[in-house]
Amino acid sequence: MIPVTMRALSVAVLSLVASCGVGGGPERDDDDQPRGRVSAAVCADPLNDDGHCAVEVKDSHRRAGAPAIGQDEKLDEAAVAIHRYARDAGCAEPVTDGHCSGTSELAATEQDAAAVRRSLAAGGYSDAVVRLGRETDPTVAGALIYAVRVGDVCVLGDVTPPPVEKWHEWYAGLLPDGRCLDP
Repeated sequence: MIPVTMRALSVAVLSLVASCGVGGGPERDDDDQPRGRVSAAVCADPLNDDGHCAVEVKDSHRRAGAPAIGQDEKLDEAAVAIHRYARDAGCAEPVTDGHCSGTSELAATEQDAAAVRRSLAAGGYSDAVVRLGRETDPTVAGALIYAVRVGDVCVLGDVTPPPVEKWHEWYAGLLPDGRCLDP
């Protein structure tokens, strides 16, 4: 379990990254999503000014709803761990606890996708999908994208291709077949 201060920091960090949706409402909201779930059709991240939100939601019409960052403590804790393992794949010098203490240098390459896949598997996420993004994915084509199913929610992250090479992390609902990304 993550200590309270670490959890508060983790939720604060997740709140600053790309998250899609608007929350709350009565039993069901206007988009017919269950209460506590949000539609992936509206991005609620005012700090995301790089245009990535538009690609995060491009397949939202196919997805179930998902909670917003900060609405589900266990999901937030799982997401922090998932994103940490993904970022650790690009660390040049791991520290004694096995996690990177510095910056992560990952790019949108097949080699880095393989490294992220190995890192997530080492963290117990052997069913993660890690590959370069396609036109139909909720990212820009060619980005390194990873997705891990946590219950009925997908924890996603990406590194966009050069020249930007920027990280994004968000939640999305499952696709109709129960997966996070198309095969």
